[in-house]
Amino acid sequence: MKIEQYISQLLYRHQCVTVPGFGAFLTEIQSAHMHENTNSFYPPKKLISFNSHLKNNDGLLANHISKAENTNYENAVASIESEVVIWKSILEVNQKFTLKNIGELSFNVEKNLVFTPSENINYLTESFGLNSFVSPSIKEKFQFLKLKK
Repeated sequence: MKIEQYISQLLYRHQCVTVPGFGAFLTEIQSAHMHENTNSFYPPKKLISFNSHLKNNDGLLANHISKAENTNYENAVASIESEVVIWKSILEVNQKFTLKNIGELSFNVEKNLVFTPSENINYLTESFGLNSFVSPSIKEKFQFLKLKK
């Protein structure tokens, strides 16, 4: 079972999705912002981070999986545990592991788990359909209007 699809679904609705025995994916809303040097505008979004210390089962992921897979809670927990064993094995062998639409987990030189979030998906539902864009410089247009007068 690929539980990353269920984690991804839950990140739209929740601020914290815990993978029991592994860690938790946390979200924080970032306001819309602009980069003045490039005239790039970015919509509001949910930033995803990872905390490897939050490992206790809060039931959210297992309940979601049990409903989606039409199975009982215990089977869902067992599926999560099996997937976590696979993830840890992949990390030990490859030193990195990618969760589709979530991000990449890897070890740094001190063997600490590092998370790099995926940039291709915005989990903030209020920003659905909003994309970043680059605009011509607004200052230049105002300066041009001043010169005409």
